Amino acid sequence: MSKLRKAERNRAMWVGMGLTGMLIATGYSQAKVQVLGRQEIINKAIESNRYQRESTSKARRGTIYSSDGRVLAQSEDVYVFGINTIKCPVSSGFYMALADASGISVAELREVQFSDSRSRYWTDPISSDRYEKIRKVMKDWSADGVSLERIPRRVYPLMESASTVIGAILDKETKIGLEAGQDSLLTGSDGKATGFVDRTGVFMPIKDKDIKDRQNGEDVVLTIDSELQADATRAIRTAVESHAAKRGTVVVVDPSNGDILAMANWPAFTPGKPILPGQDYNSAVMSALEPGSTFKILTLAMALDAGAVSLNETTQCTGSIAIGGGRRAHCSHGAHGLVDNEKFIAESCNVAATEYAYKIGRERFQSELKRMQMFDKSTLGLPGERKGVYNENDPAQMMQLSNNGFGQAMNVTPVRISAAFAALGNGGEAFEPRLIKEIGGEAIPPKSLGQYFKPETADYVRGVMVSTIEKEYGTAKNLRVPGYRLAGKTGTAQKIQGGSQKAWVSNFVGFVPADKPRAMVLVMIDEPAIGYYGGVVAGPVFSDVAKSVIRRYQVPSVSE
Repeated sequence: MSKLRKAERNRAMWVGMGLTGMLIATGYSQAKVQVLGRQEIINKAIESNRYQRESTSKARRGTIYSSDGRVLAQSEDVYVFGINTIKCPVSSGFYMALADASGISVAELREVQFSDSRSRYWTDPISSDRYEKIRKVMKDWSADGVSLERIPRRVYPLMESASTVIGAILDKETKIGLEAGQDSLLTGSDGKATGFVDRTGVFMPIKDKDIKDRQNGEDVVLTIDSELQADATRAIRTAVESHAAKRGTVVVVDPSNGDILAMANWPAFTPGKPILPGQDYNSAVMSALEPGSTFKILTLAMALDAGAVSLNETTQCTGSIAIGGGRRAHCSHGAHGLVDNEKFIAESCNVAATEYAYKIGRERFQSELKRMQMFDKSTLGLPGERKGVYNENDPAQMMQLSNNGFGQAMNVTPVRISAAFAALGNGGEAFEPRLIKEIGGEAIPPKSLGQYFKPETADYVRGVMVSTIEKEYGTAKNLRVPGYRLAGKTGTAQKIQGGSQKAWVSNFVGFVPADKPRAMVLVMIDEPAIGYYGGVVAGPVFSDVAKSVIRRYQVPSVSE
């Protein structure tokens, strides 16, 4: 018995030693693979490219904000969902969980399982919330065969109210408006990395292997006030539609710094819908139009600064004045009689405008136009902006000078002339029109263009403009806002083609309020078919926007 027990003990010992040896060998083998030989195996995988994957981390496009913090353009992530049932778990529980996470019925998912292709992609995008739920199902079930491709989608909360300014991304390549003009800032750059993908679809980058960090696009803050922009769009839409006009624009500027508080156009497009011809046209920068009689306030300011006329200047208006070549300039409302500066502006006298322009002189007048950069492009960063049009070598010099005095024989973009108008509300100092306030958190400072007019001249001219609205003989007396002192000037310009009258441009410029203005409002309506006088067509737009400015910025009434 003792010999038998001894043999059994020896056998057990040898079996134990054998098992221990096998365990040690297995441990060594795994250690060699997982620790000592890990990098060698990874290197072989990299060399063979059999398991290696390259992952692209898409840069997020920058968000565009209004000055009051409202989102004007923003990218949100959606995902294209797809399955390959060959690689999915066979369990019905998996499909039930996936259906709950994706919002797609179990029957629709299982239908793919028994189809010929065994795979499918859904065209309706999956939201970020559902994306997270699907990822959890993939992890819980260690599921291959489920794909989620991120697709950025651009949203425009202010819709058509800001579409002609903000623009849109129509497809991956085509952009319009500010989206195009600031594309390099907004786009950013994608990140790239090389690594492997586990069973749940999680990407594991290889350290120090071709890694490029993602750089998201810069956020941009505009000077636009979202409420004022929406109100201005409603006002200009009403005017364009009710007068059957070709198009119209409103530019609202803070005179103290050149900030564009609103730039509204009609027609406009609705983001996400097909764009009809002309709906993406930003008339504020793309149209060069005659300012018409609104320009008379600049003629008066130039004449005063040049010492060509005095504060007490008077002119006798007989209804017309000779301008050379046997031609005469006429006042549209007949003879005005004795005209002083106030009546010149309030009744919009062409005879006085011609005489003042002649007293300034052609050389000085053109020099002032250049100094005010009247026909230059702005620096707004919007695509498609055009220059103004002016013929310095017009052979009919005196006729041209006469026409210039009352805002004809010149074409300006609304945004460009707005700088000169706004200077009258800021003690004569002009600022470059500014649309972009911040880029990537860094402020873009206002840029002064210098002193366009003497402070006393600017204040005087703005005071004279009050008569246009407040006086009974003023061309805008119907635009009064009770309790507020506003300044304004009407304008009606002819569009000449082939030497004959083609159409009209109806204009209005004004300040809210007249003293220490919070805003300069410029309205230009191109080719109205029903009515054409500036006070009738463009004036009501000014009145509506003025009320919006008063409400938005809590402008005190004259009695407060």
